[in-house]
Amino acid sequence: MHKAGQVMRQAIYNVYMYRIDYVQVFGLIRLFQFLLIIPMTTIVFKLMLQVTGYTHITEQNIQSFIMHPFVISMIILLIMTILLFIYYEMGFLFLMAFYQQRGIRYRFLHIWQQLNRKVIYFFSVQVIFLIIYIALLLPLASFMLPLTLTQAISIPHFLTDEIMSSRSGQLLYAAVASVLVIVGIRSILTLPIFTIQPKISIIRSLIQSWRFSKRGLFELLVLLTMLLAGHLLVMLGITVIGTLPLYILERFMPSAALVTAGLTLAFLEMVFVVLFSLLQATFSQVMVAITYNTPVLGKARFTPKFKKRRYKPLSFIVLIVFVVLSVMNTISLEKSVYAPDTKIIAHRGFTAGNVENTISGLVSAASAGADLIEIDIQQTVDGQFVVFHDRTLRRLTGKNGVIANMTLGELKTLTIHANGLNDKISSLDDFIEVAKALNVSLLIELKVHGKETEDVLPKLVEKLKAYKVLDTYYVQSSDPQMMSQLKKLTPNLRVGVVYVLNIGPMVETVDFIALEESWVTDQLITELKLQKIDLFVWTLNKDRSLQEFIEKNVTGVITDHPNVALDIRTKQSEHQYFLQRVLNRLQFIF
Repeated sequence: MHKAGQVMRQAIYNVYMYRIDYVQVFGLIRLFQFLLIIPMTTIVFKLMLQVTGYTHITEQNIQSFIMHPFVISMIILLIMTILLFIYYEMGFLFLMAFYQQRGIRYRFLHIWQQLNRKVIYFFSVQVIFLIIYIALLLPLASFMLPLTLTQAISIPHFLTDEIMSSRSGQLLYAAVASVLVIVGIRSILTLPIFTIQPKISIIRSLIQSWRFSKRGLFELLVLLTMLLAGHLLVMLGITVIGTLPLYILERFMPSAALVTAGLTLAFLEMVFVVLFSLLQATFSQVMVAITYNTPVLGKARFTPKFKKRRYKPLSFIVLIVFVVLSVMNTISLEKSVYAPDTKIIAHRGFTAGNVENTISGLVSAASAGADLIEIDIQQTVDGQFVVFHDRTLRRLTGKNGVIANMTLGELKTLTIHANGLNDKISSLDDFIEVAKALNVSLLIELKVHGKETEDVLPKLVEKLKAYKVLDTYYVQSSDPQMMSQLKKLTPNLRVGVVYVLNIGPMVETVDFIALEESWVTDQLITELKLQKIDLFVWTLNKDRSLQEFIEKNVTGVITDHPNVALDIRTKQSEHQYFLQRVLNRLQFIF
């Protein structure tokens, strides 16, 4: 049984003594990633679009897209490429740690050859177990063991938000998450065992990891947690010290703040990349030491002359990268000094203290200062428009019933409940009248259930025309064909399409796109601006997400917390200190 302190000291010692090896390995990994993996992914995706004839992928066409034989083969190719990349990336680190801890001399070519001998398992049925293992480990790996290809992977917020909106959903989410975490933790040593032992299979590695978890997993998790805590403290300390000059200069020499901010951001970006790489290397050392009960770590044998010769080109490369990053950051920060005009859109009204899609939520959102208030409407059996999100009454009333089969009069008599609050269902007319009285505009989402009347769009247009709001309101739907028809019917009405996902460039004939945040890229933002198509991003309920997209100055952000979003937008002004902008950028990157 290892003592935590001894294992930690030995792991850090090894990483330090073999620091040149780790610099080379991480440099090659990043170089390979950016020169091969990312371009390959882009090229393969463009080929898939070209062969299938699609311009971009959305929830409407993704099923037919992924069922295309060429797409299936390319997806398999990409999965295999990513698996191999993770295998070689972590395999190098685990094998280096194993040899270093035993004082065994090694060469990168020897490690490469040893890893190559087990590639055959990736072309057998056993690769399925590796895929499952990686999938289970991703949530844990992206937090505790950051891989270069998995750091940005997360579950889309709109899925978790919907699940967490009910007590049963919260319990289900907690149960599933607990099971996945337990399975992932018990399987965490599969990859180091598989890469280090030359003749073991993937399945046997998984079995050994589960067996080990009965005796040594707690010790391992304690060490990894300690290491992570220490890493975060170091990052915090470096951030405080690194930003201190900027903090002082902004107050006593504002003219130098912009350049100093660019230099500070470049310095912290490089330091954080190094720290995350060191964290990954130290994690590998600890995992190998605990798994194989290493008694004494081997010592590296470097001469001062050898170290000096190796440091000269490295110092030159570091200097070049620092200068380039500083210039790029200075230009970027200079562009961010202007206040954004991103619209703050209250999602289903202001749901804090109110039931969604109600008049009281509308009033609260208007009082909070939201620029637009998003509501959901459906057509009832008598051809009227009711403000309601779900197709059924079950979630908000606890009763059975389908909106499309009920009259507006029947629906308005019902009481809806959420978070201990009660309210009434209202019509679109009720909302427009109150919104006009409050001098606030609506973003109306038309929910399509398939039982609409043939004149549903003309009816909606006539209603908006009667209230004289055609020029100030927005209408969106997840049905692109219907929105195209609506745009042709009323060119002066701002019409948009709601997408749950999007991959690839978008070419649309509508005025705006409402897209879930997980699929919004800088390239897409630029493309839509060139096409003069507005972009609404939904549903942003995290401060970090709101800060990110408001700073990028997208057309609108749809959120359950309009008050928070308004506060962030207000702070994002030309009077905001550069220090805050630097910290915001670091949040986006790390």
